[in-house]
Amino acid sequence: MKIEPSGVVMFGICAVQTSVCVAKEGAPITAVWTVPNRTQINVCSACLNEQLRTGKWIIEGARPAAVAQ
Repeated sequence: MKIEPSGVVMFGICAVQTSVCVAKEGAPITAVWTVPNRTQINVCSACLNEQLRTGKWIIEGARPAAVAQ
């Protein structure tokens, strides 16, 4: 899924909650927008990085993340 980061950081609960989530009960999160629908997803930095690392989310124009071998 293509996303666009909003650049906004706020306190809240992560909507993604992967196994590495740090905001299951409230912590700093950021809002990202799905493309092209512009649906807001509130996500913690750990889940955002996990979604990008695994290729589930893509930021158009960004370099692919290095994958550990």
